[in-house]
Amino acid sequence: MKSDVVKAVFQDELERNGRLISRYKTELETLPKGSIFKRKIGSQEYLYLNYREGKKVISKFLGKAEEFNTDELQSQLNRQKEYKQLLKKLLQEQKELLKALK
Repeated sequence: MKSDVVKAVFQDELERNGRLISRYKTELETLPKGSIFKRKIGSQEYLYLNYREGKKVISKFLGKAEEFNTDELQSQLNRQKEYKQLLKKLLQEQKELLKALK
């Protein structure tokens, strides 16, 4: 009987884990990826968003440094980084739960 209870708890945790993984993957698709990069050309500073697409590094122009507010973008980039770490932990946990249920 004790084994059935433990199995049920593991099964519930596995389902919760799957929902969280799905939620984080969906959220990651909506968030920007990469990092903000400043480039000085002449006396002006310009901002770019650098990220990878496959093996290619893409630099997307954002605007002049004094005209562009980076706070919102930086918070989104930080959230994206945090979600990636959480997703990695959840995938490892899912692997361990599946192993325990066998």
